Amino acid sequence: MKPMPIRVASFSHCGRVREINEDAVSTLPEQGVVILADGMGGYNAGEVASRLAADTIGDHLRRALPHVNGASVLAPAVAAANRALLRAVEQAPDLQGMATTVVAGLFRDGRLDYAHVGDSRIYRFRDGRLQQLTRDHSMIQELVDQGLFDSVEEARAAGVKNNVLMRGLGIEPEVEVDEGTVPAQADDLFLFCSDGLSNMVGDDEMQETLARLAGDLEQAGAELQRRALEHGGLDNVSLVLARPATAQRGTRR
Repeated sequence: MKPMPIRVASFSHCGRVREINEDAVSTLPEQGVVILADGMGGYNAGEVASRLAADTIGDHLRRALPHVNGASVLAPAVAAANRALLRAVEQAPDLQGMATTVVAGLFRDGRLDYAHVGDSRIYRFRDGRLQQLTRDHSMIQELVDQGLFDSVEEARAAGVKNNVLMRGLGIEPEVEVDEGTVPAQADDLFLFCSDGLSNMVGDDEMQETLARLAGDLEQAGAELQRRALEHGGLDNVSLVLARPATAQRGTRR
């Protein structure tokens, strides 16, 4: 297995309403690793849960990557983070109830392997088009999948809340982790984000922003964060933009 070094730009903001930033971001650019966790709203010590999850996954990957040859390492790393959260609660009962979402990506051998639990997301921007790679583990998404609504927007308009999650780390002894793999080509741009971005800025607006600014990761990330805050900043806003380090600046046409 050959890790794919990446260029990254990371952003995390408390938002305009919350007093504490319960998001955590961790990147290992030379190893092609991106981790983003979002402490679940309404739960105790969300900021502790997200940081512990991100650090545990990062540590697990640092130890595992030199010895891996094609096997999945992300799901075991996420499962280790789930166990770490549960152990932390056993040792410190005041942390009872803490939980977090997570998305984790590993760039290697010309592809992105990813794993996620909850409603933090990964997108790929390619040839001017933004594609969501992950599927939210939320009640609103479940209702759409069951055919009760045609879209998340329709369900939201009917009063279904965005923030009721079906899965998270730190809730049960075993956690179901969704995994996926997509090619990572030259000039592909990947967006990892918490729902503080995706709930505030629509996919069309994110796509338009990246179409204009994808050649400058710092500028593009700052603009996405600014738009989330401008639209209300009702939650913490965290995002990572990642591109293979060998890619040329700018988007393909």
